[in-house]
Amino acid sequence: MKKLPLCRFALTALFLFLGAASTPAQSLEKLLTIQVPFDFQIGDKALPAGEYVVQRDPQMPQHLQIQCPRRNLSVIVFTFPLTLAKPLTRPSLTFKEYGDKRFLTEVRVAKYGYGYALTKGKAERRLAQAVKAAKSRTIPDAGQKNN
Repeated sequence: MKKLPLCRFALTALFLFLGAASTPAQSLEKLLTIQVPFDFQIGDKALPAGEYVVQRDPQMPQHLQIQCPRRNLSVIVFTFPLTLAKPLTRPSLTFKEYGDKRFLTEVRVAKYGYGYALTKGKAERRLAQAVKAAKSRTIPDAGQKNN
């Protein structure tokens, strides 16, 4: 008798899990499209210069999908909310530079007045220890493709 409620619970959980896993890509909310003029890294994945689309899943807003459609590249990253001190006029990406290596560290979204902070991957942590001074560089969106 106790097995029946447990089976119902397990089946319900399974259907919810499968439903969430099969969420179509069209449900992603486009935050910005931006041209990055240099090669960079997200975590431990190296990405080439090019046009990137940043999207988020409204059901899992802490995850961002950063993709380069022309090269068929896509990275999903876990982020932390970032409250901006003042509102932005344009969205932007912020990179940390260690010598000739650049790592994406923040995504700032103008229409919401907040952003997303990315965690450091192993490669960035190693470089941060080896290089004393890191510079930050912000690349603003050109403005023509804001959403």
